[in-house]
Amino acid sequence: MTRQKILIVDDSDLILEIYKNLLETADFEVITSNTPFGTASLIATEKPNLVLIDLFLPALSGDKLVELIRKDKNIQNTKLLLFSNRPADELKSISASCGADGFIQKTGDHMEVVRNVRSWIAV
Repeated sequence: MTRQKILIVDDSDLILEIYKNLLETADFEVITSNTPFGTASLIATEKPNLVLIDLFLPALSGDKLVELIRKDKNIQNTKLLLFSNRPADELKSISASCGADGFIQKTGDHMEVVRNVRSWIAV
């Protein structure tokens, strides 16, 4: 069985390491990027099943990155989720306005993150 592939885009190397280890332990293949630049080509090359995008990336915020990706016809159907510790109602609103499929909150409950990832991949 082929493992599902997740791309995480976050400027924090610590966050990337924590969630990469967590999701790999849950049997996902995980690719990481600490910059928003080059994300579209990384998606085109790696073809992840799901992309988690930090909302507060420097130089190009996560919501703006989602808007740019949605304009690329080759990758516009990729599942894109904002990934942040902001309140759920705020993330829901931002996700809807930028074209993200939804969001997953960064929480202290790591198993909740894994459950949410599995849920989104199943959709």
